[in-house]
Amino acid sequence: MADARRTLESAADFARGGGAPAPDHDAPHADRTSRVEAEQQRLIQWAEENRKLGGRLPPEFTRGGEHQVYFHKGKQRYLKATLLERQLGYGIALGSHSRGATPAEYLDRLDQQNQIFNDDIRLERVVLKNDRPVIVTSQPFIKGVAPPQTALDELMAGKGYEKLTEGAYYDERAGLLLFDLFPRNAIQTADGVIFPIDPVIQRVTPDFGQFLREQPYTINLH
Repeated sequence: MADARRTLESAADFARGGGAPAPDHDAPHADRTSRVEAEQQRLIQWAEENRKLGGRLPPEFTRGGEHQVYFHKGKQRYLKATLLERQLGYGIALGSHSRGATPAEYLDRLDQQNQIFNDDIRLERVVLKNDRPVIVTSQPFIKGVAPPQTALDELMAGKGYEKLTEGAYYDERAGLLLFDLFPRNAIQTADGVIFPIDPVIQRVTPDFGQFLREQPYTINLH
């Protein structure tokens, strides 16, 4: 798992262009689009230098709002490929002018998920589609059932998160917003352990966090 984290962190840092990850939700749409394009080129360079560039997209098993998904029976892992035609191409993120994450933000989100929930998300490869990078990751199969929302609330409270609205939580100290955590995006094993599968994790400023406290209905409008 340490190797998986280092790979995600390395890819995110390089794609971002260095420096610490920081919230960018107030940037104009044109600036966000330009940032995506610059990060795409850096991500391609990182993948080439780290032998992660190339290969095929996984055959489509199903499709969600952010990913094309395939189950690898032999490895007992789900492969997920980002959808370039959705949002800005790299998953959901809240914003004042546009909704969608950049490549570095998406990779940082997965790194945060590994840290917060002790997950084992791995960056498998980067595949070019029309000269743009599609990020392919994998996540272990977990046997269980969907937990009740109350159990998810308890899980997040135990991790120090404040509930903003159904499925959305905020850690003011860490500057992290976690949302889209509904029963459909989590699995509870037979021994009661809950594994969030596909929550959205986003860095936010204190001002934006306060805005979401006051206007929580805006979170689940994506």
